[in-house]
Amino acid sequence: MAAKSLEPGSVSIPMEETKRAGGALPDAAMLTHLKKVENHITEAQRFSHLPRRSTVDLEFTEISYTIREGPCWRRRGFKALLKCLSGKFCSRELIGIMGPSGAGKSTLMNILAGYRETGMKGQILVNGRPRDLRTFRKMSCYIMQDDMLLPHLTTREAMMVSANLKLNESMEVKKELVNEILTALGLQECAHTRTISLSGGQCKRLAIALELVNNPPVMFFDEPTSGLDSASCFQVVSLMKSLAQGGRTIICTIHQPSAKLFEMFDKLYILSQGQCIYKGTVPYLIPYLKNLGLHCPTYHNPADFTMDTHSHTQNLSVYQSLTRPPQFLCVFVQESGYIEKHTFATSTLTQFCILFKRTFITICRDMVRIIICPIMYCSIVYWMTEQPPEAARYLLFMALSTSTALVAQSLGLLIGAASTSLQVATFVGPVSAIPVLLFSGFFVNFDTIPKYLQWSSYLSYVRYGFEGVILSIYGMNRSELECPGVVCKFQKPVEVLQLLDVEDAKLYVDFMVLGVFFLVLRLATYLVLRYKVKSER
Repeated sequence: MAAKSLEPGSVSIPMEETKRAGGALPDAAMLTHLKKVENHITEAQRFSHLPRRSTVDLEFTEISYTIREGPCWRRRGFKALLKCLSGKFCSRELIGIMGPSGAGKSTLMNILAGYRETGMKGQILVNGRPRDLRTFRKMSCYIMQDDMLLPHLTTREAMMVSANLKLNESMEVKKELVNEILTALGLQECAHTRTISLSGGQCKRLAIALELVNNPPVMFFDEPTSGLDSASCFQVVSLMKSLAQGGRTIICTIHQPSAKLFEMFDKLYILSQGQCIYKGTVPYLIPYLKNLGLHCPTYHNPADFTMDTHSHTQNLSVYQSLTRPPQFLCVFVQESGYIEKHTFATSTLTQFCILFKRTFITICRDMVRIIICPIMYCSIVYWMTEQPPEAARYLLFMALSTSTALVAQSLGLLIGAASTSLQVATFVGPVSAIPVLLFSGFFVNFDTIPKYLQWSSYLSYVRYGFEGVILSIYGMNRSELECPGVVCKFQKPVEVLQLLDVEDAKLYVDFMVLGVFFLVLRLATYLVLRYKVKSER
């Protein structure tokens, strides 16, 4: 009979008589290993507040992936990155996808995670049924090589944001869960430390902790040990091992692990030039290579030996001399066809409010780049030009200048998101500033702009910032300017407003239009990024 479904994150691991995928009973060594796993309840299995999830087995058959070479205006053909890959990744196992650079490790994992669709051929099954991508994305998580953490949030704040987004529980339950995860992952001591001050190992563990909040049964890791020292590498791999023993399917790409880390993996899937050269257990790798006539020295790292052998031969026929590489066997057979339903725990409005609050906190703590510089500049300019020492004028002047700076930043974000490269963005940025400044009314009065181009002045955000600044300084019934000489042409502030053609402008309109520019540009940036993410799939 099939093994009972295991809930990732459960306190205990049910132990029943199991069968291998082919129908044979486990051997004595396997039974001994299972008993050790049953008796060893790790920290990652002691989360009493985690949502209960059913286990997930991931199977893929004849997966191929091709891309079109060259730029979009000059295609030079197709290139195959993956070639007829098949395999099965089972729950309760730490699975490592290995291979040299360019072998297709990340490409395979991106396809399995659902981040690549266009150009892919083959079938992917979840618990024996065809994968529904929308459902699968809700039950899986992807932890990238570079930890994308907000630098100005503390560890606990980042965890609470994740819990609020992913869980529909009371605040008390969320706090208890966050404390459990931080304690289990050794992050409690840095709970009030901003993520920008965390070490590399702490950042990686925090990235795992953020995804662990809703207890996904499938977890993907892209080069989780990259850039870490040996001690941090061991901590991260040990954590992934304990997560796998808790009933999850843990899949990670790894380039060339040390011998100590290599032995911690349950199964290996080794790629070379887009093809599978080995899939099976770690202990069987050396005998498999020996059958191919490749003898690994006794005290040599098998991972290093495999990569060195490939780099020297560059010939897959050596590995393909056997009929087929050894196959993955699932010790715990999942009930075929059962897929747990996963839904979003919070509404769209709730998610927006949570993210808006997070953004507001980040902006307030990052005031040097966004707020402080305009305030310093405005303070110097305002008092150096001997403007009236009135708090209302000064605050309006500063608010308009800061609003204009925020809109300019939003335009920069849009250009950066829409550009294909850093070089293109660097060129487009200054070029786009020319018409914005030219039709702002600063260099040319609105009356002197040709009729057929006057509409463009309404698209210049600098116009409204310039109008508002002039009104805040020379408007609001300002007294006549001091005239040290005999003749003063612009002694009356009204004459200045008439000369610059802003006497009929309204301050509240300038603020409203700048706010609209800010929202539209931010929304456009989001839509561009969303389109680029979808198009890359």
